[in-house]
Amino acid sequence: MFGLLSKNKEGIFNVGLLEMAIALYPIIAGYGYGSFKLAFGFLLIIDVCLIGRMRQSNVSFRQLYQYLAFVVLHNTVWLFLLQSVPSYFVNSCIADVIYLVSIVLIVPHLDFVKLKNSIYIVAVVCIVGMIYHVLMIQTGHSIQPIKLPFMPEMGSQSRLYAYLDRPTSFFWEPQSYASFMLVPLFFLLRERQMLFAFLVAASMLVSTSTTGILMAMFMLAFFLLTQKQKIWYRVLGVAAIIGLVYFFLYSSFTSSGLEKLENTNLEENNRTINGLLIAQDMNFFDLIFGVPFANLQDAYEAGYITRNIIVMADGIVFVSAFWVCLCCQGLIGLFFFMNVYWGIFKQNKAVSPYLICIIISLFSNPDILGASYVFQLMIMYVFISYNQKHDEQLEYSNSYEN
Repeated sequence: MFGLLSKNKEGIFNVGLLEMAIALYPIIAGYGYGSFKLAFGFLLIIDVCLIGRMRQSNVSFRQLYQYLAFVVLHNTVWLFLLQSVPSYFVNSCIADVIYLVSIVLIVPHLDFVKLKNSIYIVAVVCIVGMIYHVLMIQTGHSIQPIKLPFMPEMGSQSRLYAYLDRPTSFFWEPQSYASFMLVPLFFLLRERQMLFAFLVAASMLVSTSTTGILMAMFMLAFFLLTQKQKIWYRVLGVAAIIGLVYFFLYSSFTSSGLEKLENTNLEENNRTINGLLIAQDMNFFDLIFGVPFANLQDAYEAGYITRNIIVMADGIVFVSAFWVCLCCQGLIGLFFFMNVYWGIFKQNKAVSPYLICIIISLFSNPDILGASYVFQLMIMYVFISYNQKHDEQLEYSNSYEN
């Protein structure tokens, strides 16, 4: 299996320390030492190691720089406008800068082939963990996310600590698992490794993540319908989709995911409706620049939100990333935020299948700037860099032959 996953001479074990660290980052980000969260702390450690070895990249970060400038300006103004500045807002401002700067610092040092191989290795281990969780659930056991060795113990207040009835492998929630596995699925489909792509997609279905299920199906359908490929690849792709649909509908391993999908009412789901309701309640100034609070939870508790939004049992307001950006950073911030994705698309359209899935997930994932955002953008920028270098080498080779 490992030999088929890579076309380079060294095989899948051609990896680097930095690339493996980034491949593990979505899992490591769930841990922390007290208030020092590894979501930004791990990146900060890498940044310090790389700060003296700056490299130029062949990809453009122009839109990302623009968004970084806006975030710094917006947060600075809010520090003076807020009646009281909570410490968690200051921490969030610092973390936002670390997230965005880390992308620019780390991406030029990443080798695409080594990063891809590292992600494949992590994906294989995560699939094994997913199988273990499924078997535990099938035998009536409660489960917890599988703890990484040498990581700090999970405190009782940690999201990782909770006992679950849905498989998550090493991740703290099914959607996090599905979001990570979308990367190897994208790479495998581009390499036409249909069997392994099928296995990855099947593991995403088993996770019971509604978003993961939809993204896996979309990714398979996109490659099947849009990519130029031989007829037998298309036949194999159709067979894979039919097999996955059958597996999803009739397997006991995915019954909870099917039940969850059937019971999801988009008109009443807090992931899709809360943000819209809050935006409709905002005045013109706030709609342009964002609500005058540290976050939407503070806005709700202060009585700013008068709509009857859906609140979690513990009093937490759940709003997806797209609406968080609009409500907290206004239309101006939303423009710069989405413009980053547009800049990525303009540089290389081959990233489109993965990029579209990421944009779709903005309406279910609550995190704007965080570990998922950093990991996703690193993947896309490194992919673009590799493709551009490959195209330049091909163009040079053709001109030399002529």
